[in-house]
Amino acid sequence: MTELEEQPITTLLPQLTYSPLYIFTVILALGVLIFLRSEKGCLILVGRVWAVIHLIIYILAIYFYFTNSN
Repeated sequence: MTELEEQPITTLLPQLTYSPLYIFTVILALGVLIFLRSEKGCLILVGRVWAVIHLIIYILAIYFYFTNSN
């Protein structure tokens, strides 16, 4: 096993809070939720689910970032 596989999720997740690519993804997810809120359809629903999942992951990353004991 590599070192990355041995790391618990509570130490890997806080690294997303300052990852530029993931910050861009979260901004894109917010844009989908804000600017496409009046649109309807199957693909829009998939986009909204994608956006909500990424926002939940980012909120969890912020939580673990501030509560990490390291």
